[in-house]
Amino acid sequence: MKNFITKNSIAAYAFAALLSLSSAATAAELSLPVSIEHVGKLKFLVSPELKTQLIVTIYDAENNLIHSEAITHKKMFSFANLVDGAYRMDILDARKNLLKSKTFSIQTEVKRDMVAIQ
Repeated sequence: MKNFITKNSIAAYAFAALLSLSSAATAAELSLPVSIEHVGKLKFLVSPELKTQLIVTIYDAENNLIHSEAITHKKMFSFANLVDGAYRMDILDARKNLLKSKTFSIQTEVKRDMVAIQ
């Protein structure tokens, strides 16, 4: 009986610890020092919450580095010059810790219309 109570106590503590870690991770996600907003066709606005240096890196689908830039204030990134494909934008702090990541794809649409000529 004592062994049963000890095992259940350990399981309860482990479960409580997992819940604590889960809520801490959610709180950390809510208070990230950067935001990435989609603000138009092929444009993203990266906004640091504080005046800290952030590193913006952009990778293609094969994980090749396309662009890297340090920013300390809001910056608009336009991807109009990229070819069709999948991309990832990573925002890193000065210590190169990943703060936020955003994936996106570019796909050219071909729109065809039929016009009747009389």
